[in-house]
Amino acid sequence: MNATHRLHEAGQSLWLDNITRRLLTSGTLRRYIDEFSITGLISNPTIFDHAIRR
Repeated sequence: MNATHRLHEAGQSLWLDNITRRLLTSGTLRRYIDEFSITGLISNPTIFDHAIRR
């Protein structure tokens, strides 16, 4: 079990502060969820809006 899985098991939520279209379409986000127990995403609303409009 890696360090991020141990944090998740201890009740910590790991969030990624970086949303890009490539992250969403390439499968990288799915891998981060599976391998690193990422449970949430957050981004500046303006940056997020710009990323999904491309």
